[in-house]
Amino acid sequence: MTTPVQVGVATSRGPNRPLNADAHARHCYRGTFAAAVVDGTGSTPEVADFAHVAASVAARVAARETPVLGVVAAAAPYAEDEDGPSGAIVVASVRRDGYWRIAHAGDSTAYGLRDDGTVRRFTTPHTLGEEMRQQGVPDAEATAHDHKLRHDLGRVPLYGVEGFEAIADLLVLASDGLKVPHEELERLLATHGHHPQRCAEELVAAARAHGSRDDVTVLVIPHPDRPATTQPMDERSDDEPRRPEGPAGPAEPAGGRESDAGVPEGAAEVVA
Repeated sequence: MTTPVQVGVATSRGPNRPLNADAHARHCYRGTFAAAVVDGTGSTPEVADFAHVAASVAARVAARETPVLGVVAAAAPYAEDEDGPSGAIVVASVRRDGYWRIAHAGDSTAYGLRDDGTVRRFTTPHTLGEEMRQQGVPDAEATAHDHKLRHDLGRVPLYGVEGFEAIADLLVLASDGLKVPHEELERLLATHGHHPQRCAEELVAAARAHGSRDDVTVLVIPHPDRPATTQPMDERSDDEPRRPEGPAGPAEPAGGRESDAGVPEGAAEVVA
């Protein structure tokens, strides 16, 4: 049984970018809905094409299998090209009773609005800045290194994929251009979550208002089993609120986005 899933989508090219190299895709297969956001590293036609293909492949495989396998499939065509395009990715698929399966590599993000009105960031960015925070480095210093990726699609064959399950009434998948204070993010989701398209547009506008110069792509996806949504998905469910789905994130740092790592700095987009 195929259940309609309402999705709000908004994307915006960074003011100083020659093109938007973020990409997003969504796919439904035999009642299972999946979506992906890819933030390509750079701002060239090659990177934009890579992001488009990676997002489309990830969403299709995630709907048929799992988001972890979707990320692996998206990375596979580029695994042997060390100088080829890469980028960050986040993928999610719907499960029954308010559950989502989520997988990511890099700094694309998944947020969830819970039934108590709170918002949780489900993904931890695979960046040098986040690594420094976890080691106790002051946030002001760590922030300067948030653009340096420790993991991305190009490194999936070496460092694996982080996958898990989570519960949320409303899921937000976004590229790292969505830089909005947590309190405002929570307010916008609570205010506009019943209208996903309006919510996505408001989130992109808020990112620009707070000075984001990167490409921004946002998907707002209400869970079909939760309040103010439609019919349930015909899938299995589990009792645990969060459960590992695949290997943990990178066991050791991979190269970042900087030029000395052989990868140009930037972000990316295209619609699948």
